[in-house]
Amino acid sequence: MSGTLMRCWESDGSQFDIRRRACLAATSEMRDRLAALVVDQDTDVIRELIDALAGQPVEMRGCTDPAEALLVVGRTCPDVVVLGPTHGRLAAAEFLSIVRGDDESLPIIVGVDTDSGDFASQATALGATVVIPRPYRPHELLRLLRSFAPRPERLELRPLPIDLGRLRIDGAVPQCWLDGDLIALPPMEFLLLRYLAERAGAVLTRSELLGALWQDRPQASSNTLTVHIMRLRKRLGDDENDPQWIRSIRGLGYQFTVPDPAHGSPDAPTV
Repeated sequence: MSGTLMRCWESDGSQFDIRRRACLAATSEMRDRLAALVVDQDTDVIRELIDALAGQPVEMRGCTDPAEALLVVGRTCPDVVVLGPTHGRLAAAEFLSIVRGDDESLPIIVGVDTDSGDFASQATALGATVVIPRPYRPHELLRLLRSFAPRPERLELRPLPIDLGRLRIDGAVPQCWLDGDLIALPPMEFLLLRYLAERAGAVLTRSELLGALWQDRPQASSNTLTVHIMRLRKRLGDDENDPQWIRSIRGLGYQFTVPDPAHGSPDAPTV
């Protein structure tokens, strides 16, 4: 992976190439995109992150060899480095120590596995900007990356897809996949489903849902929410007498959960 990517990074039009030329020219004229270098021994982790953040104003490049990654940092001046476990000529701690000794301000996000408590403490002592759990959570990592952008207010993030196993919800297009079957959704049902799914397991009040989704329509009533909940339940194949996807919590509101497949699949949806 590393040799091929090195050549790609230096190709015309790449954010890394733009930053390399900007470094050489000592100028800050750069596009409103973030360049992030992922250093990790696991190529699957690198690919998953690149796929998960596709379409975002973040250009990610991966390197499995920390010694080679040092060259990339020097040549391309990335905005941020995401450092995970490494092997090869340098350990992750050594990479961090060398980079931090040369550049005190470069944001370095260190991903630590659950059984790597010692490395978490070591990384903090060596100057890691922030230490986060690994495997990475794309939603959290994207927000963190944006906070380190030179001009974070200029980065327009797209909503990421939500994957709850049986149910996958698109990041922007009003559609979802239930047990692999595509379901097209009207805009408001899509927004309601995303809001519920992003807070799966939490009990949400009717007033919170109305305020979050119909804030620009103060005339919307509690019945408006009831109708949309009913339609969503039907699309998800919920039993109207014993709903499992969107449960009614008496006196409180609604709770979104992902039921066992035994509860069935929806009929062919219509919009």
